Amino acid sequence: MVLIHNATHATCVQLTLIEEFALHSGDRRLSIPHAAERVLTYLALLNRPVSRGRLAGALWPECADHCAAQRLRTALWRLRRIQDAVVEINGDRLRLHPDVVVDLAYLTELAQKLVHQPCSEDLARVPLLLDRAALLADWDEEWVVVDRERYRLAWVAALEAAAEALLERRQVGAALMAASAVAAAEPLRESSRRILMRIHLAQGNKIDALREYRRYRDLLWAEFDTEPSPEFDELLLRVQKCDAPAVESLRNR
Repeated sequence: MVLIHNATHATCVQLTLIEEFALHSGDRRLSIPHAAERVLTYLALLNRPVSRGRLAGALWPECADHCAAQRLRTALWRLRRIQDAVVEINGDRLRLHPDVVVDLAYLTELAQKLVHQPCSEDLARVPLLLDRAALLADWDEEWVVVDRERYRLAWVAALEAAAEALLERRQVGAALMAASAVAAAEPLRESSRRILMRIHLAQGNKIDALREYRRYRDLLWAEFDTEPSPEFDELLLRVQKCDAPAVESLRNR
């Protein structure tokens, strides 16, 4: 769990949606039924009040209206017994209580800051993103898919931007970790591979740069029967200036 709120840890209620679902009250992880997990997740992703009918229909589309409404009432009742004041109810409309801190909102905001002129404080928080690549990776609900893709794109853009910024600041170790995380999650994404090659060159590790080129070239050929872009080959030429025999050997393989 990442503490992402300015309230005291003892009183903070946090909802985790990245990688796995979790609800914490202070240091205590709460165990709640899956139906209640789905209610909280839908409200967190929607991030605005919603009518009972729409919420019930979205969560239990296979049920008749009265059956879906009953399931929603049961889920809310069970949730209140475990942790009060998580869902705010105003007549027929519900929303996630404003005091509940959601990691998705925090990490998305951090990603946006990293993409748009990150400051040193933002870059220092990059490790919070490294192993948080997917929104509810094991859930198959259709209403999660759009938000999962939106977060994935933000995550990728943020770590690539962070790697670029860290490389400019000569923090090559941190830059390597950020770019490597993207390459591991998105192995066919060329932009992250180009950043990795530049980082290896900045560290003076020309052999690692050559290996990175070869790994990506071979993967691209195996998957799509195509070659890397001219921009990628230009990085290979930079290595050639340092070690022409090694580059020539690589090209002839």
